[in-house]
Amino acid sequence: MANTDKELINFSEEHELNHILRKLGKRQTQANRTILQDEGKKLKTASGKRTLTHAEFETHLKSTNAALE
Repeated sequence: MANTDKELINFSEEHELNHILRKLGKRQTQANRTILQDEGKKLKTASGKRTLTHAEFETHLKSTNAALE
């Protein structure tokens, strides 16, 4: 089954990155958004995927303990 647009993360959209940061209880700073973008690139490369779902990315962030403030 194909993922809907709502399930996928657009790493160039600041509001989507802020949503993830709010969900994790982290500050909505440019530095944190940059970390999320970098982690997204790493996960896409490692998994061989062009797109990521919110669930996949949130699981990745929890397992890597990304240095978010």
